[in-house]
Amino acid sequence: MRRCPGIVFADGPSGRRARIAGTGLEVWEIIATYKSLGSDFERLRQAYHWLTETQLRAALGYYAAYRDEIDALVEENEAWTKESLRQRHPSLAADGP
Repeated sequence: MRRCPGIVFADGPSGRRARIAGTGLEVWEIIATYKSLGSDFERLRQAYHWLTETQLRAALGYYAAYRDEIDALVEENEAWTKESLRQRHPSLAADGP
């Protein structure tokens, strides 16, 4: 936390994850959005208009320091499709088993 002020860690079912302090948002979520917006900081600010610039920059700073960790989480979450959800968790699929 000293290396990346504004970042806290939370333990959950999927392990320890970096989050933006004062929010429930994980760093990988911010970074996934940032990448989808062409790495445009102004568009990221618009997408997360309720977060401060400091909070967004904390996420980017954490990403710069721990790129492999965050990239792996982004990739893991982007791998979910309706079909993979249906196969792994039939009760959670929108259209059922």
